[in-house]
Amino acid sequence: MIRSVSVKNAVQDSLEIFQFDQWLRFYFVEKKGDELWIEIPDDILAKIKKDNPPLYRLADLVNNAVTDYTIAQENVCSYVAARLDGQKYETTVLPQVFDNPTFKVEMYIFNVWLKMHEKHLDEEYMDFAGWLEMYEGWNSLDEVKKYRAKLVESGTDPGTPECNTAQ
Repeated sequence: MIRSVSVKNAVQDSLEIFQFDQWLRFYFVEKKGDELWIEIPDDILAKIKKDNPPLYRLADLVNNAVTDYTIAQENVCSYVAARLDGQKYETTVLPQVFDNPTFKVEMYIFNVWLKMHEKHLDEEYMDFAGWLEMYEGWNSLDEVKKYRAKLVESGTDPGTPECNTAQ
């Protein structure tokens, strides 16, 4: 099997997984006592399986389970490592992704979008493809492009979740 060495592609694949996790936690977290659980309805899980089988594996992994920031981070990092590290990409690629300035800036920009649009997103359920479509529309605005360029130019680390895929 030929594995890719493209950090750029690995960044994009990793971003999609992190964004999908955000989407799952946005719509499907339920409070049970003092704990937060992810509970994805069967019809939505079936749609994810049909529309995006690779991401279905992550949804299935976290469904009907307790979650918090640490658990979510561990699940996503484990999923990225299992799906991409040594599978799709050479083992030297993924450790470079999480330190990559593009990854950090894009995660930061996505989180800015999420905070800015939280009220709208909360009004009614939107599937993951709809989220990405809305995000891409916002992301293509000149103001966002200028802001991204400022972040890149400044070299300031906007901060991202850490994943330790290399042991």
